[in-house]
Amino acid sequence: MPERIVERKPRPHERVFLRLSGGRFFTVPESGSEILVPGTMLADEDIARLSRVDQYLRGKDKALRMLCIRSRSRHELDSALAGMEIAPGVRSGILEELRELGLVDDVRFAREFVGARAELKRLGPHRLKFELRKLGVSPAIVDQALDEAFPAGRQEELAWKAVQKKLGSRKPDERDVRRINDLLKRKGFDYGVINHVAYELLKRFGSDAIETANDEEPHGQDDG
Repeated sequence: MPERIVERKPRPHERVFLRLSGGRFFTVPESGSEILVPGTMLADEDIARLSRVDQYLRGKDKALRMLCIRSRSRHELDSALAGMEIAPGVRSGILEELRELGLVDDVRFAREFVGARAELKRLGPHRLKFELRKLGVSPAIVDQALDEAFPAGRQEELAWKAVQKKLGSRKPDERDVRRINDLLKRKGFDYGVINHVAYELLKRFGSDAIETANDEEPHGQDDG
């Protein structure tokens, strides 16, 4: 039903705040809203248009704040905007605008995510695949990023870095090797890589017992 504007206040970034007689309120650009003054009667379609503009401004502001902190997948941003009750059509428009600006790109996001976490966290492909899928990145994009990040020998290189960080200069015993097995499984390395690292550790330090990985899926919480 029609409502009347009962309040108008300036807001930062060349915007104005409007409150309606029914209690609803919106923030819209100052430019083009000069006729929206207290006392103006608004039809249902006018109110619907103000609502879409308000959602667009709030949603884009939110998305840009999130992107200022770190890169995001399209799904992450869409989920955040849905949590703000931004309408699907408005969300789609915001995300498409950000894509055209080069701010939302799942291919680039996946490549950067994998590269950074593989190097800094010493994570293997299974763990990274699990995390990217949780962030809503498509399987094809995930597989492409992992193929680029893990050429032959890369997994074993990262696994040994994780071992070095865990052991330091200390000579490992068989209990250490079991713990390293568990660590590398949580970090998401292939079974073959885990078993080879364990075998080499025990061989280098003169143990007769060769510990192998169990059959649990290699991903989970990382304890460093």
